[in-house]
Amino acid sequence: MRTTLAKTVGIIAAVFALSGVRAAAQPLAAGQGRIVSISGTLSLKRANVASRQLVLSDLVSVGDELTTDSRSEAIVQASDGSTVHIYPDSRVIFSEQSIGIGEFLHLVFGSIKVHIEKLGGRPNPHTMTTPTAVIAVRGTTFSVFVDDTDATLVAVDEGLVAVANRRAPSQELLLRPGQRTWVRGNQPPMRAQMFRGRSEQADMMPGMSGMGSMGAGAMGGAAMGAAASGHMPGTTGMPGSPGGVH
Repeated sequence: MRTTLAKTVGIIAAVFALSGVRAAAQPLAAGQGRIVSISGTLSLKRANVASRQLVLSDLVSVGDELTTDSRSEAIVQASDGSTVHIYPDSRVIFSEQSIGIGEFLHLVFGSIKVHIEKLGGRPNPHTMTTPTAVIAVRGTTFSVFVDDTDATLVAVDEGLVAVANRRAPSQELLLRPGQRTWVRGNQPPMRAQMFRGRSEQADMMPGMSGMGSMGAGAMGGAAMGAAASGHMPGTTGMPGSPGGVH
């Protein structure tokens, strides 16, 4: 009897495991994403559906709102292989379609790191937004931070990123690797600054006068991300900048 029960439990476990593998192996449709890494709690809010927690390999679709708490982070992979690392205390709307802007992501607040996968070695144009900024990329790696005043910080690791204020999208600033900029209110992007280290730490680094600092949520997210990667905030600084940390 015990042997039969053990075999039954084993078979059920194997079926669930196989189902998970198959779900993860299924190709994604355009506009879909898959949770490929999760630590803590990732909440999903979808139109006309009760809010729920996501688990590994769950799918997300156009308009889904994803939220992490202060101790959680997750990675979402899009159908083209691009990834979005959502840090703690962040809210992201996946594949939101705004009027006049075809975008794949909208960061409401908090911090994310994005890697846009090139297609056959060629540029893969994407656009994302925040409450204040429009960010255009073509196959690159960069981080975005939004504080509690809706100010946006964009920092680039690889490739080129064009940044503009949503109210004046034609006034673009081109960021190169190792550069960052702020977008505030109805102002155009501030002059590009150099930074050292990884882009997810860029909000923790000393800035020039008038650049300000990120809110606690975005800073906490970046700090946890930096700690996880073995880079502690405050250990690197801007060339020629005064001491201290944001």
